[in-house]
Amino acid sequence: MDEDEFREESEVKKSINAWRQSERKIMIETVQDLIQTSHKYAKSQYTPSAQRARWTKLAGQLIWYKDQILKNFSLEAMTIELEALTKRVRESEERRERETRTRNYQTIVFPKPEESKAENPEEAQNPATPDASKADVPESAKENALKTA
Repeated sequence: MDEDEFREESEVKKSINAWRQSERKIMIETVQDLIQTSHKYAKSQYTPSAQRARWTKLAGQLIWYKDQILKNFSLEAMTIELEALTKRVRESEERRERETRTRNYQTIVFPKPEESKAENPEEAQNPATPDASKADVPESAKENALKTA
């Protein structure tokens, strides 16, 4: 799916959700007015006793209907939150993948003794190091140096 199509779809979803919320708000207000009216008629002394039961039953049905509207609203709100949460999770996973790709960890390498001499440019330029001087001196001179020290 292209990003343009996804943006259009998300914009359409947002506009539909906004319209639903505004319509649901109007429905809840209307149902609340009907509930108040039915309570008023159910409690009125001028309402015939045969109709009071009907008005009470209507008030109960309207309260149930209002509860259903609110449940659907909360379900839709949870769905919207779930979509936002999944989007955040996807973005964080993508960010982690990008970070792991950009990290360059140095590998730990233990140099061999021959390689360590060649790697140090100071030792390669300065032949007066103890290792270099010992390589030029014969074994008998080394033993004499050790005895005198």
